[in-house]
Amino acid sequence: MAISVKDRVVVITGGAGEIGSVLARRLVEEGAAVVIADIADGRELAAELKKAKRGNKVIYVKADVTSEKDMAKLAATTLKNFGRIDVLINNAGLFTGTPFDELTYAEWQKRMKVNVDGVFLATKAVVPAMTEQGEGKIINIGSDTVWMGTPGMAHYVTSKAAVLGLTRELANELGPRGITTVYVTPTLLDTPGTRAAFQQAHFDYVQSHTPIGQLETPEDIAGLIVFLCSPEARFVNGSAINIGGGISMH
Repeated sequence: MAISVKDRVVVITGGAGEIGSVLARRLVEEGAAVVIADIADGRELAAELKKAKRGNKVIYVKADVTSEKDMAKLAATTLKNFGRIDVLINNAGLFTGTPFDELTYAEWQKRMKVNVDGVFLATKAVVPAMTEQGEGKIINIGSDTVWMGTPGMAHYVTSKAAVLGLTRELANELGPRGITTVYVTPTLLDTPGTRAAFQQAHFDYVQSHTPIGQLETPEDIAGLIVFLCSPEARFVNGSAINIGGGISMH
């Protein structure tokens, strides 16, 4: 059977961002119904995708992952429009780097609130629908920093490690309901956002230590995400899947 996500209903948090928008485009191209959830404005992206596919299978929901009310609204809106929730991609996150000696508690808390609490709240919101359906997939976008302990990113590394732990726990607790959970770990992605956050030397280091010899882009993740969103990945549960070109091998 060919891998297919046709008519699968996929919710993407941070769906209007650099990674989320690429995933949304690819999934819509593959026939999925996509919910772009973001605190940023995703109306233009949703309109573009709807027009390109000449269909009504894409919606934008303004939603803050740190708000329990917004996450409940996101789940309710998805069910109202599509009747089910097959996949949640927990993609929203903050990644700026700060040396540990300069890291404030306020900045630490901000990363935890978005990167950890946001995953918890979004997942909490969709699990009832997935439980009723008897199936569902939760895909947590992590980072290979959890394997490498990247210097200057204590708050980010810790937040992503926390999500890895949550992934494994949910795999055990929700698996019996037919809900599977997976953790995906790309390496440094070459995007305008990361270019603004890191010096060129950091990109040079990553590229020189990657066996493939290239920098990763959001498009490099999309194929794996399509597979994980498909019924063919129903037995992938509790896994941490490395997709960083070999810079970290775990």
